[in-house]
Amino acid sequence: MQLTSVIELSKAGWSPFLVCDYDQAKDFIAKNGSRILMKGPDGKTVHRALQLRKDGYAVIMLSKAVLKSWQLEPGMQVRVSISKDDSEFGMAFPEEFQVVLEQDPEADAAFRSRKPGKQRGVLHFIDSGKTEETRIKRALDMAERLKNNALHGEENAPD
Repeated sequence: MQLTSVIELSKAGWSPFLVCDYDQAKDFIAKNGSRILMKGPDGKTVHRALQLRKDGYAVIMLSKAVLKSWQLEPGMQVRVSISKDDSEFGMAFPEEFQVVLEQDPEADAAFRSRKPGKQRGVLHFIDSGKTEETRIKRALDMAERLKNNALHGEENAPD
């Protein structure tokens, strides 16, 4: 599916997004689910969600990093292509975390027992590290937090 849209900014001013045709989005979600792969003008593919809003429109949330990569700003028009995301977790799985989970079955079981949104949050946190060293540190830290129920919002989460 191709989409041309103006990049908008939330009322709070902190989150850029694309508005999609509601009926098209609803049909896409019915056939493919809400997790999507979106290819932007830079040719890179990013994992996102196509979201139906109660007030009758559909959106794809972006990030400042995506806008920077696209060299675009809110108010500018962009053309993207959208396809079904067939990945297991709805986003990239960092290699560093895969290695940690292969070596730590308890952490793997703890990760897989979490809700999909929590899993994606863990994967995003690890994958957003800019260096391999940072991603390794984060993967090891997340494995321990998962085993100890210490993710944000869980009983043993650090203050």
